[in-house]
Amino acid sequence: MFHTVITRKNLINLSLSVFYSLLLAFVGLCLDAETTFVNKNNPIAALGSLFGFSAIDAGTSAFICLLLVAFYISVMVLALSYEKRYAIVNGHKPYSFKMISVYTATVILCVALSYGLGLLIHAPIAAAEVALISRFIWQAILLTTIIYTVLFVAIGSVVMLVFNLILVDKPYKFFKDAENPVIGDEIEASADLNGSFDMGSPQGDFFASEGSAAASVNSEGGEVVISGAEQLDDREKVFPALSKIDVEYEGFINEVIESSDITLEELCDGFRKYLAREHKLYFDIDVIRFFVSGFAASHFEILEGLSGTGKSSLPRYFAKYVNADVLFMPVQATWRDKTNIIGFFNEFSKTYNESEFLEKLYLAAYNPDRLQFFVLDEMNISRVEYYFADLLSVLEYPKDEWKIKLMQMPHSFVPPMQLEDGFIKIPDSSYFVGTANKDDSTFTITDKVYDRAITIDFTENNRAFEVKEETPTVTVSNTAFKAMMDEARGDVDLALTDSDREKMSKIFDYVNDKFDIAVGNRILNQIENVVPVFCKAGGDKEVAIDFMLSKKLVAKIEGRFEEHVKDSLLGLLSLLERVYGASVMKRTEKVIKTIIKSL
Repeated sequence: MFHTVITRKNLINLSLSVFYSLLLAFVGLCLDAETTFVNKNNPIAALGSLFGFSAIDAGTSAFICLLLVAFYISVMVLALSYEKRYAIVNGHKPYSFKMISVYTATVILCVALSYGLGLLIHAPIAAAEVALISRFIWQAILLTTIIYTVLFVAIGSVVMLVFNLILVDKPYKFFKDAENPVIGDEIEASADLNGSFDMGSPQGDFFASEGSAAASVNSEGGEVVISGAEQLDDREKVFPALSKIDVEYEGFINEVIESSDITLEELCDGFRKYLAREHKLYFDIDVIRFFVSGFAASHFEILEGLSGTGKSSLPRYFAKYVNADVLFMPVQATWRDKTNIIGFFNEFSKTYNESEFLEKLYLAAYNPDRLQFFVLDEMNISRVEYYFADLLSVLEYPKDEWKIKLMQMPHSFVPPMQLEDGFIKIPDSSYFVGTANKDDSTFTITDKVYDRAITIDFTENNRAFEVKEETPTVTVSNTAFKAMMDEARGDVDLALTDSDREKMSKIFDYVNDKFDIAVGNRILNQIENVVPVFCKAGGDKEVAIDFMLSKKLVAKIEGRFEEHVKDSLLGLLSLLERVYGASVMKRTEKVIKTIIKSL
């Protein structure tokens, strides 16, 4: 955990404190009337006389006390820097009452140790000598502070002058004409305007909706000019929330989180008991296993079914149980595009309207090892494929391409630190969970959305059960979570066998022949990933296969009303019994029988 203190700002603070400590020791040496190392009429002693300081024969005892004070000043700065970083890494407010109390205790402790140890070394010591030592130390500290401040201002002024002379021709707010603000470089248009604005790409739309910067083309020069965006002010004004996060984390990414030593089976069992004991929520253990193992196949899950069955609570409390971050977002019926999730650039105020989703996504980039869950509550109250389409598409790409375009930025604009060319990155520690109700007030979720997600049905309330043992929360980092998944997928004893694939192939071929529903590689890969993880969590392979067949294959038949459908479904029931045995594929059989009843 000590590595969290190593940031550029903290190294600067530590360097300045060390310089102050060395200067303090030197000033004390110059003020000591007994010293033989420097001239007694040196400039620092003369400066002390100017302030009315009397010459003090400090001697060894006083000078050792001063050295301890100088040493503990640097120790105090290091400790305070570490405590602040520790608070940030662990999700605490660095300036809360609790942390301010810790800082105050650290200062008091360092002062007591520096002064007290010096006196103890020379104990017993007379009261007159204690007063002499104290006066010597405070005279040295006061004079050092004055000299240090003068040097800091003088050197800082020279550095600032040289730095700004070098950058005098660069766009910067101190050199802008208030009446004629500096305009950013115009952006050359490519032969294909769609390519220039990244249009036609799920991650490259340049907003044409409300609040976006408008784009126009100069017909004479063929140049693309972005109205509004070319006059962007400092990033603190354009992206205030994101810039605040940069300041809070000082540009430092928290690389590793210490994780609890726990297995997948212990994780699922412990979470189920935690829900029952702490929140009076009761789930079948297989539902918990499906929920956890589903993330091995997709970063997007849909929890749908009856209202009041705990769909919204499941991801919320899972995040709390594993010490992850969670954002709960009630979807609105007015959501129409990605700007409802990630915000948009307002060309009138010249600022970006930052959504809470964007802030959390940006914050996740600073904590790539902390699991982050985004819960879209009642996600089908608006059309999912409208506002969530870009994220669905991006999650299909290789992980290093998981990013979404926010806006086109001019060349002269310096964006927040975790934005690259106007793109926001989606860390692979981010998981998205949508809850959906099936009633007349909601929209139907399309196959495009279902195919990319792992879907879990909540069709009934489970019976309560008693948990007597304690159910403490755990810490599961992104690294540990993925290691659990990889370990399960690498276990050949849990993986699908040739026999398993042959059985599923018979079912796939029958459904394709009778209903014209083909199974693509995406679904096959999802089954390959979910099954071993579900088994590693303590489940049975047939139950996992049954779960995937019911949601990824048979559910697609719902809504068919052709004459042959009922006979074909009865034939599918018979095939399942011949291939897997009677009542083995319970979920799949239940879905088929439900469809038959509706015909």
